[in-house]
Order: sequence, then C-alpha cells, then structure tokens
Amino acid sequence: MGVKSFAWGVIVLGVVLGLYGWRAWNPVAFVGLALAVVGVVVMATRRSGSGEET
Repeated sequence: MGVKSFAWGVIVLGVVLGLYGWRAWNPVAFVGLALAVVGVVVMATRRSGSGEET
C-alpha cells in the first residue's frame, strides 16, 4: 500500500465516520473530521517521483 492509497483510505474513513457521527449526534464525527484532515495533509505533503530515500 502506497502513501497515496493510504491517504485516500484515511480520507474515506474520516468522511464515513464524520457522516455517521453527525447523523447519530455522536462525538466520533470529530474523529472523522480529524482523520479526513490528516488524509488531506498527507496527500498534500507526500513526495512525488523518485526522491532520496532515508
């Protein structure tokens, strides 16, 4: 699993949890929102191409 697919998985999970939490008036909506934001940040900051590996 690459970084891009991981980020998409986190975004999808975050949106699903957010919608479930919002519908059920459950605090898990905030966790879903946080996961979606983390996924977007990972997507935005991922390295592209064949850069130096550490």
